[in-house]
This record gives sequence, structure tokens and C-alpha cells, in this order.
Amino acid sequence: MKIQFEIKETLAGILDQLLHSDFWITEVEEIDDKRKLIKIRDFAYPQEATAEVSENEILLKTAWSKYTYRLYEVNHVCWCEYTGAYRGLLEQKLLPIITPKENLLDQPVSSSLLGDMHKPLREYAMDNLKLKKFRQQTFGDIGFSTNDHPKRVYDAFIKEDYIPE
Repeated sequence: MKIQFEIKETLAGILDQLLHSDFWITEVEEIDDKRKLIKIRDFAYPQEATAEVSENEILLKTAWSKYTYRLYEVNHVCWCEYTGAYRGLLEQKLLPIITPKENLLDQPVSSSLLGDMHKPLREYAMDNLKLKKFRQQTFGDIGFSTNDHPKRVYDAFIKEDYIPE
């Protein structure tokens, strides 16, 4: 699935989080004059992510799942474009703080499962849960993962009654 949303943070603030965190080890490699690669590794678990940083964009990639967070600025507004599984949206442990400015439920989602169609995250999430329940009823524990539907996809940002600050 792919979803775009405006965020409260700035690129400079996210870069500062990547470089100075108590939660991971940071390793910086200069690619050229305008780009650098930042690897972040968890202290306790064998997890890592990379961030390719350029002047107007930070592209975060998770190592295991290959989910991406493209953070970029347009007219001094910072956006996040997430590409990955529904269950991974803002769930990674190796991730700077990314705060949506508005409720994510109304943001359009594109997915290979939808073809050319786009749905709001609200409908996509409900369909995802229905599919999980169908697979569980049909196949039991075979072909079913408890991770299929997230326990938390930053519920504060996707609840129906959420009012942005």
C-alpha cells in the first residue's frame, strides 16, 4: 500500500533525530557532496534501517521488511509517503518521530490489491480486517498471522474521534 500525509516535523528535525538518538547506533557515510547515507542499528536487536539524505528529501528504508518512508518538503511543508504493508505503517522501532498533521483515515491509499482504484485508509483498514477474519475462519492457524492486522497503527492518528492539535 502507499499513502501520503503531511507531518508536523521538519526534514532538519528528522535528520537531527537520525543523527542523535538514545535508541540506536548511527553510522554516517558520505555518498557525494549533496547526499549521505545514514545507517541506524538497534542496540538490543539485530535490526537496522537506512536513510538516504539529500537536500530536500530523506528516504528511510527498513532492512527486514523493505518498507519505505519518503520524507520531503514542498513549499515549506513536510510530507511523508509510506510504501509498505498496512500493518507496518508507523510501527517500526527504528523510526524517527513522524507525526501526521491530520487524521490518516481520510487519506487515500493505493495498493496493488486495489488496482487503479484508491480508497481512504478507513475503508482499506476495514477490508484488511475482514480479510484477516475470513482467513482465520477458513484456514484456522494455517496461513494466518497475528501480525496481519496491526495491534497499533498509531491509533491516536486514525481514530474516528481524533481531533488534530
